[in-house]
Amino acid sequence: MFSRRFVLLIICLSVEIDVKASCISEDLIRTLLATRKSCKTGYNENVAFHAYVARNTPFSGDDILKFDNVDINIGNNYDLSTGKFTAPKTGLYQIACTIQGYGTSAVTFQIQKNNDRFDFGYAGGRDWHAVTRVLLMQLKEGDTVFVQHRHPRRKETVAGGRHSYFSGRFLQ
Repeated sequence: MFSRRFVLLIICLSVEIDVKASCISEDLIRTLLATRKSCKTGYNENVAFHAYVARNTPFSGDDILKFDNVDINIGNNYDLSTGKFTAPKTGLYQIACTIQGYGTSAVTFQIQKNNDRFDFGYAGGRDWHAVTRVLLMQLKEGDTVFVQHRHPRRKETVAGGRHSYFSGRFLQ
């Protein structure tokens, strides 16, 4: 990302500047080299996503809810074509989900970790009720998290227009 000429220019400039400024120049060089290293490996410490349902969406069977608009996808670990977030590294994550039923439609859902139910929620069927689940999840690299319909026989409608969203971030 940074050419050798650029780094040499900074080194040359730091030599001409007063000795007190050399610490700042050394810190800058370390930062530039660390940035260059992270660009080479493609590794990014930051992991975060936020996606929402744009339009009212039918939800039934064992559907996976696809949050089709993505505001934030640092690390590109949320796949809007599948509706799944894949953990890029092992650690503690905060996962949040708000689901709102459309009109008087109740919505039952579960938050899956891989193919196991981790948590579930129910947005009551009266006057646009919504439910929010905020979870701490210990994930291993490659684990997937997604929102799935909970009752196969029910046909429900999830409210769109940013009323229903799915988000997560790496904590440590």
